[in-house]
Amino acid sequence: MPSHLRPEATQAIEEATQLQSDGDNAAAIQRLERGLADIPAGSEFEQFKDRVSLTMAMAEFSVSAGNSEGAIERLAEGFGVAKEAFQRIKATGTEDEKRTAFRGLVQLKDLHTRLRLLGQPAPELAMKEWLNTDPLTLEALKGQVVVLEFWATWCKPCEQMFPRIKELHAQHAADNLRVLALTRFFMAYGGPPEAQAQEMTLVREFAEKHSLEFPVGVAEDESVQSAYGATALPMLALIDRAGIVRAFAFSPDEENFKRALADSLA
Repeated sequence: MPSHLRPEATQAIEEATQLQSDGDNAAAIQRLERGLADIPAGSEFEQFKDRVSLTMAMAEFSVSAGNSEGAIERLAEGFGVAKEAFQRIKATGTEDEKRTAFRGLVQLKDLHTRLRLLGQPAPELAMKEWLNTDPLTLEALKGQVVVLEFWATWCKPCEQMFPRIKELHAQHAADNLRVLALTRFFMAYGGPPEAQAQEMTLVREFAEKHSLEFPVGVAEDESVQSAYGATALPMLALIDRAGIVRAFAFSPDEENFKRALADSLA
């Protein structure tokens, strides 16, 4: 949702980011709270975009300040308000506004899911097909550090990230790091076996093209993706040797992910 925000919301996020960079997380969160309280008049859709972006920023800043519980509460409250606004946009908005608002609602829900999972046992994987391995479970992988990479064949950023994921796997395989590349049926979702077989061929060809040697799992539906709040792709989930979720990231180069990975490997 950060694109095409009105100047007031953009300014609030920029000023909060600067305050956080200066080490004043409390002031950064207060600046975002003022932004939420002072959302200017405008269309339902304009207000919706500002509210979603400010709410997500405030939740992320709260996590950075060590207040994950506060972040979860803010997201739950923000989701309730955004859901009501989305219903009004569905009734009166354009098709583009409806699609954009739905994506914003999903982003709020996914971030809420990811924050609730941090420090908790990782949800088990229910995959229909596996490539490069026999069927796997997280329970059987306890004692190893696991990185789940959620991806899709049509996702260009996913394809661009695979070389970095392969490098990460090669660097730490000796430390018992396991990378699992997880996707699902998209084009064949809910379709007949023939359609699923065709999409499996596409996944297999993609894995061979990119020389993926680590396990590739294909789920029948979106249940695993939803359980990890991984609608946006690519998404990484880090699970420690005890099976506890330690971090999420959109890239293995994010600082919080690198710190959590180093701690988990150690």
